[in-house]
This record gives sequence, C-alpha cells and structure tokens, in this order.
Amino acid sequence: MKIVFFGDTHLDRKNPARIQFVETFVRDVCADADMVFILGDLFEFYHGYDGYIYPWYKGIVDAFKDMTGQGKSVYFLEGNHEFDMGPFFQFYTGIRCAKNVVIDVEGKRTFISHGDEFAMNPLMRLLKTPFIYGVMNLFGPRLSWRIAMGLSLFISRKKKGNSEKVMLIFRNYAGKKLGEGFDVVILAHSHMADRVECNSSNGPAIYLNTGDFIRDRTYVEYMSETGFMVKEYKPYIR
Repeated sequence: MKIVFFGDTHLDRKNPARIQFVETFVRDVCADADMVFILGDLFEFYHGYDGYIYPWYKGIVDAFKDMTGQGKSVYFLEGNHEFDMGPFFQFYTGIRCAKNVVIDVEGKRTFISHGDEFAMNPLMRLLKTPFIYGVMNLFGPRLSWRIAMGLSLFISRKKKGNSEKVMLIFRNYAGKKLGEGFDVVILAHSHMADRVECNSSNGPAIYLNTGDFIRDRTYVEYMSETGFMVKEYKPYIR
C-alpha cells in the first residue's frame, strides 16, 4: 500500500510555475498511490461555488479528478485558506472533503488534519462561519477572490520560518491526540516537517508533519514496507 500526504502549497493565479510544479508532483509521486491526502492550504484562497472551478486552478483540479476517475481515493482536509469547498467541488472531482479524517492504515488508527483547529486566530474564526460563506455566495467568485487577496496579509504569514516554539506547540497537540488512542497523527500548517516517535498507552506511536512543500519540498509517505516517513520531493529528470 502507498499513501501520500502533502499540503501548504498556497497556489494562486499569479504563480503558474508553482501550480505546474505541484501538478508534476501529482504525476510523479501521487499517480501510483492508493490514497492521497491533501492536508489543506493547497490554494491561497478557495470558496466553492455551484458549477464553478477557478480557471487558474483547473489544471491541478483536473489532475486529481483523473486520479479519482481511476479509482484512487483522494481526501481534501480544508486548511485556513479554504472556506468550504462546497458540494460541486466534491461532485466534479470525486474528492472527499472534510476538516479532519480518522482512518485505519493497516492496523494503525490514524488522525489526519491540517492542524489549525487548535491555533485559529479570532479573525479566522469569524471568517469560517456560515454567515460569511453566505456573503461570499452573494459576492460571487471574482469579487470574493479580490477581497480575499486584499485580506491575505491578515489571514496568515506567507513566509513562515522555522520556530522551535511553534514546533513544540504542534508536538504537544499531537501528543494529546496520541493520548486519545491514536497510533499516528499527521498534521500540516506549521510549515515545518517533523517526525517524532514516542510511546503511548497503546504502544509505539508516531507524529508527523508534512512541512512546507514549496520551500522544502517535503511530504509524508506511507509504504507497507517502510511505514510512515517524511520525504523530500526530487523531480524526475525526463
């Protein structure tokens, strides 16, 4: 079995080269996976509209649509830059969208999430409400996009450096989840790849963070033979 976990690519219309880079990763690494988990912030901004896919995202969206069409399981765990992917996105792509997911990976009870739920600032809590989603629906995709780009400086810091304090906060949160009985916890959001093994009440346990895919090219991969590992994407030379 092969499972791929990645996130925090922050794709937007001003950087087509970044979109192409992620599409190449999907083709090179994800195509032969049994399951793929996108751990949020794939997009710099996304709110789902009925019958509409943002044109600049069409290529990467269709890449995942092709995967689900081949019978692959793809999950999208919304990050702090996604504001309700909506039923049309799920219908069009075949992707299953959720805030977090609990799955069994060959006997290991695994918790997967973007990781912003325990550190969300007040502005984000306001923006991620049904009322605001309704306002976005009234505004439509183009106006909502322009407003979102104007607010992007307040939504998050795009250039996140490594911080030992932040890393420890995520490790502590993961430790609490492991204490709830999970064998594996996989998060994103911190932009710092991490892998920590520890002992829980149920035995050996692992916390992993997918890190910053654009800056460091890191992601998490599960293989039946090797288990859960943090890996660095090295594009194939064609």
